Amino acid sequence: MFFVDSGKVKTFKINEDGKEFITGLYSNGEFFGYQSMITNKNYSESAETLEDAKIGLITKKNFFDLLLKNSEVSSSFIKMLSNNLEEKQEQLLHLAYNSVRQRVSEVLLNISKKYDNDTLQISREDLSHMVGTAPESV
Repeated sequence: MFFVDSGKVKTFKINEDGKEFITGLYSNGEFFGYQSMITNKNYSESAETLEDAKIGLITKKNFFDLLLKNSEVSSSFIKMLSNNLEEKQEQLLHLAYNSVRQRVSEVLLNISKKYDNDTLQISREDLSHMVGTAPESV
């Protein structure tokens, strides 16, 4: 599991045709890679920094020791997993039924909410990888 101490990171998957789909954006104080650890599966996403970043690694043993010893941490991770699942379900629904224009608008609004007053420079290509369309369509 990884912890973003500073900076910004994107996670993504690449399909068999070589097309990239961005699965998450993470910044200061956020974790990623915990789903694989909890399900005891290999981490199947790639990660790339979007700016200089300081990232910590939390071992499986330390993570589970903390979960078992601290009910607040366990509760927080259950909430984080539930929120993540809910976001992914919404994302799939939007990919299936919304127009490209709607999806671009929603992604931009979500990025704006997530980074509040902080700025994130995102390329057209990365934006298209979040929306699930060609860069030319964005």
